[in-house]
This record gives sequence, structure tokens and C-alpha cells, in this order.
Amino acid sequence: MRNQRQIVKLTVLCAVVACLGLLLDACKQNDNDLVIDFKRDYYPVDSGHYLVYDVDSIFSYSSDFSKDTVRYQLMEVVGDTFYDGMNELNYELNIYRRPNSSSQWTYDRKWYVKKTNVNIQKSEDDIRFVKVVFPPANDMTWNGNIYVPTSDPYRMFQNWEYRYEKVDEPYQINSFNFDSSVTVMCVNDSNFVSKHLRKEVYAKHVGLVFEEFQLKEKQFPEAWDTGRWTGFSIQKRLVEHN
Repeated sequence: MRNQRQIVKLTVLCAVVACLGLLLDACKQNDNDLVIDFKRDYYPVDSGHYLVYDVDSIFSYSSDFSKDTVRYQLMEVVGDTFYDGMNELNYELNIYRRPNSSSQWTYDRKWYVKKTNVNIQKSEDDIRFVKVVFPPANDMTWNGNIYVPTSDPYRMFQNWEYRYEKVDEPYQINSFNFDSSVTVMCVNDSNFVSKHLRKEVYAKHVGLVFEEFQLKEKQFPEAWDTGRWTGFSIQKRLVEHN
């Protein structure tokens, strides 16, 4: 009788150990299956990756508020890499310009991009912006101008709050239909004397496909579209990429 009880106890113990083993295996499998998608492919930085834009720009800096309207094309090409003072990898971004699609490209300037695990930092004419944060989520906000100086002439960049307006949504521009895009509203602040607007759209595996950027100031109670103002308005629309 005593031997039978010991056999029963041993059987129960073996069953418990087997169940625990199965549970541990299941937990290990779940841990292996748990992969967080940071969606960093919204901003590719592969060497040779290029984007071509149609650009419409309006500038008004004269005393008579006359406007200079220019249309041209810009191309951004990812170039060489280097390590900065923080030993972090950066990418050169070579910018080319031409008046129209039938003209030759002319080298214009060099920008820089740093892609970290958590964000994209882009230096445009020595002004560094935090363009995108990972992983994107609807209504997520961040200080995209944290690296921008606060003294003149950079005061206009203060108090911007970057925000994801749309995440993982289709987007159509020109002849392109993208399955997945994110929309970043960098700033949208307008009153009687100033208008600050910057909106950017990024498509997965492509990068920036649309941008609208306006920094305007005025002294008269007139409409922004037709009135007298100083500043600029720029719109970029993707027309080609690899």
C-alpha cells in the first residue's frame, strides 16, 4: 500500500514537472515571437537613395512687398557616411537643383542626416531638426526643434510642437499611390501678424514625399494668400525616387 502511494505521488510530480516544462517552452516561444516594429523604414538612408521634387517657392523680403515666385526641381541623394563628435553615424545628403526636368543638375549644397534607434535628425543649412521619432503613433508629440538655437535669428522656431497627425495611412501624390505613410505637423500657428506652418509626409521605404513650409510676417489686416507680407512659402512634391 505504501509503495502504491509513493508511485502515485511520483506520477503526480512527473505530471507537474512536464506541465511546467511545457509552460516554460511556451513562454520562450512567445518571447521569441515578440518583435517590436519601430517602423524605421519610413526614412531610408541607403547609399545612393535619391528623391526628386517639384518645388514651388514664393519669397517676399522687399520694402514694397513684391513677391518672387520660382519653380524648380530639387534632388536629394544619400552619400558618404561619417562619425560625429558623439561617435554616432551620420549620412551626407547631397542636394542638386535644376530649373526644370529637361535641364542638367547643378550641385547646390550638402545637408546631413543622423538615424538613431529612436529618431531621425536632419541638418538643413546647419539647423538640426528632429524630423521623425520611432515608433510613430497617432497624436504622439515631441520637441523637433530641441537642437535649434533660441537666439536671433532663430526665435521663430521656438515653441513648436511636432505631432503625428496620421500614421500608417495610404497617401497619393502625383502618379504615386503609397500604401503606408505618416504625416507630421511640425507647426501650424497663425494669427494677425505671423504665420508659421510646416507639414511633412513620409512614405514607407521612400522617405519625404511632400512638404509645405511657410514663415510669414505682416503688419496689415489682409489675407495671407493675397495680402502684403514678408517671408517665404515653399511646397515640395515628389516626382521621382529609386
